[in-house]
Amino acid sequence: MKRWIIPILYAAVLALAFSYRHDITEWLESDPPLFLMILLAALLALFPIAPYKVVIAILGYAYGTVWAAAISWFGTTIAAVILYAAVRSLYQEPGRRLLGKYTALHRFTTAVERRPFQSILLARLLPVIPQMAVNLYAGVASIPFWTYTAASAIGKIPAILLYAWLGSGLADHPVIFAAVAAALMLLTALFMAAFRWYKGRTT
Repeated sequence: MKRWIIPILYAAVLALAFSYRHDITEWLESDPPLFLMILLAALLALFPIAPYKVVIAILGYAYGTVWAAAISWFGTTIAAVILYAAVRSLYQEPGRRLLGKYTALHRFTTAVERRPFQSILLARLLPVIPQMAVNLYAGVASIPFWTYTAASAIGKIPAILLYAWLGSGLADHPVIFAAVAAALMLLTALFMAAFRWYKGRTT
């Protein structure tokens, strides 16, 4: 029964947070205390009412690159650990059964479990992979807690630094911001096109 209560509560909190998303964004820009910012950063990673890249950029605009990156890193790492622990304790068994129904997913999971640190690190470094999906998948797969935590903590750093830097320079260097943002979108589009092409060849 508790397996169904958690998603229902999660959806309710997510809907509530989404309805107050503009107030939350304004509060983010009002320079609140640091510990509250870390807590809010974790909550926004747990309940993604806006793309987390946008959250990091807003923090970068308000706090500068270093502090924004630190706040975002602590917040998103805390959220990643909480989600991993929740899925592992409540949904690992049904999740494994679901993965076992699909041969390709089963083979992929076996490969990931052979090299868990490298797999999680790579998933964190690739900007096109949804981080929420990584959290949930790692909880289902047999990836050790500390391996997951260490790989996640390290792998999150480059992207967080990038978006914090972009946010901090938005007002002073809008042209650079636009150029980097366009390059990231182009890179994402190329990656997705290459993935679809590869998937088409293997099916």
